[in-house]
Amino acid sequence: MSSWTSATDFSRLASSASPEALACEESFWQKVRGEYVVPAEFIHLEYGWYHPCSRAVLATEIEALKRCHARGSHYKRGEMDADREAARSDLAALAGVGAEEIVITRNSTEAINIVINGLPLNRGDAILLCDQEFPSMVQALEQRARREELSLVVAKLPLDPQSDDEVIAAYAAAITPRTKALVITHLINHTGHVLPVHKLCALGRERNLQIFVDAAHSFAHLAFKVAEIDCDYLCSSLHKWLGGPLGTGMLYVRQNRIVGLTPLFADTEVAANDIRKLAHFGDSPDQMHFGLREAIRWHNQLGSLVKEARLRFLQRRWTEVARTLPGVRLLTPRDSARHGAIGVFAVDGMTPEIIVHRLMAEHRIFVNAVVHPVVKGVRVTPGICSSTEDIDCLIAALRVIATSR
Repeated sequence: MSSWTSATDFSRLASSASPEALACEESFWQKVRGEYVVPAEFIHLEYGWYHPCSRAVLATEIEALKRCHARGSHYKRGEMDADREAARSDLAALAGVGAEEIVITRNSTEAINIVINGLPLNRGDAILLCDQEFPSMVQALEQRARREELSLVVAKLPLDPQSDDEVIAAYAAAITPRTKALVITHLINHTGHVLPVHKLCALGRERNLQIFVDAAHSFAHLAFKVAEIDCDYLCSSLHKWLGGPLGTGMLYVRQNRIVGLTPLFADTEVAANDIRKLAHFGDSPDQMHFGLREAIRWHNQLGSLVKEARLRFLQRRWTEVARTLPGVRLLTPRDSARHGAIGVFAVDGMTPEIIVHRLMAEHRIFVNAVVHPVVKGVRVTPGICSSTEDIDCLIAALRVIATSR
């Protein structure tokens, strides 16, 4: 049990209004903010790397760490497996899949490497990805392609599509008879662009491709269930939008794909059709299972729809103003269905690094620079504990920067 107990019934409050109405109810979100430790010396608008957990999650994890160390090997030999399975069951329920299809990893990068290095492929096969993938995904793909003479085909995505058809067409045009696997990033970290993942998975299914979805930034950010999108493999970082303990991630493998996936970490004792063959990681920090369960409980209190509505509201609050400022260009789609919390902008005549420096030095606002072959800009990522006051301070700072170029 957590030593941190909130006096607020968030489940009751979150169900008292529509998600859209509650998204802009600042008195509610001030209560949510109170559940977190928020830095006082700067305005934190870079929750994209990871989202620090709530007080309750942190307290639960610390208490569990003390218990695990007090009981030592007795805990490892007698209690650990049941606690891990309970966390796996809770996570599977949140994802809407069976626990027998879930592995708890340390992050999405680990899950990426398990899948990419284990996919059943032959020399000459092609893997389709887009030109804005996360670097860890690209590196894993490039390494396997070099080692086994696979080919990587890159679809070029529009930054601000006017319809799903534009995105689907970019992928469809790149599929060849040699294409055997399709990689899809649900929410692109470089731009905040939410791809039409259901339609892209349907395209992959039509072409008989193995489908791997990178949901590092979409899981517990957007309201969806993994089973709904009909992919074969999916990864996520649970310390991002779920707010789980730092160093928790998820790998989903559709049950009929488990047997064909070769483990990255050797395991010759678990059955080939048992997903636990992919989880031979050795000793791991067991307290994370307790913190993860508390993070899921907290997420469920707020509700996926409410959380998504709030994050989109915070993004639009500043991007709609930024689009009107001289010399400022938004690199995130305008359509609200194509973005979540993340927004990325550029300023004519200024490098991303200079803008990031000025925002921190002159306005105490912490954001990060995106320097990528396709996208060069500044990423702003409010979190669930960000306030409208934080966003309004950003707007004021952008006005200053835009007029002082």
